[in-house]
Parts: sequence; C-alpha cells; structure tokens
Amino acid sequence: MSATHTVLATDPALFNPESGRLDAARIAHELNVPVGMIAEAIGRKAPGVRKHPDASSLQGELRRLYRIWVALVDLYAGDRVHARIFLNAPNRQLENQAPIEFIEKGNLGPLEMLVDAMGVRQPV
Repeated sequence: MSATHTVLATDPALFNPESGRLDAARIAHELNVPVGMIAEAIGRKAPGVRKHPDASSLQGELRRLYRIWVALVDLYAGDRVHARIFLNAPNRQLENQAPIEFIEKGNLGPLEMLVDAMGVRQPV
C-alpha cells in the first residue's frame, strides 16, 4: 500500500451500534437508495430486510456492498458526494451502464472487480 492510498478499515455509520453488525437500512441511506433495492441486491425480500436490517443472515452479502462503498469513498478521498455520483454516472468500463444498475440487479461481481482495479490503478 502506498502512502498516497490508504484503505478505510471501517465506516461506523454503516453498522448498527447495538449489534455491531452491518445494517442494510444504514447502507441504503448512505447510498441514497431504498432499502428494497439493497434487499434485491443481496437476494432477499424487502419486508424481512426492513424488519431486521442487521440480521446475521444478511452479513455475508452486506459485506460485499460495504466493501464496494468503502473502496469508492476511499478512492474519492472520503468524499461521499463524489462516490454517489460515481455510482449513478454511466461508466465506460461497465458498457456505459451506471454502477448503481448492477446493485439494482444484484450483480455485484463486476463492481467488485472494478473497485479492485481502481484501487490499484489498473485498467479494467
């Protein structure tokens, strides 16, 4: 890791302070999307995710979203506004689709590869 690129270890705003687990509602708020979209992205039904947004059964998939978001915020030097813009802007590495479209479809793999490549400054 270079001195100019640091990785955010955690973003406490995305965790339920009582359980210490990732919280789908907090992630949705941070990404400025409905909780139902987060539920869809992780392959779950929206009512269950709304009722128990920090359920232990959601943690594996929520970690994937968390990792993507934290990497984007890190790449934009902590600027969440620009990270949100990135999510909503067409991206040529994603065939001019917006990254948020991949989240809507629950297709997180391409975003994980993209943020990994961006993190090490490699072409996709």
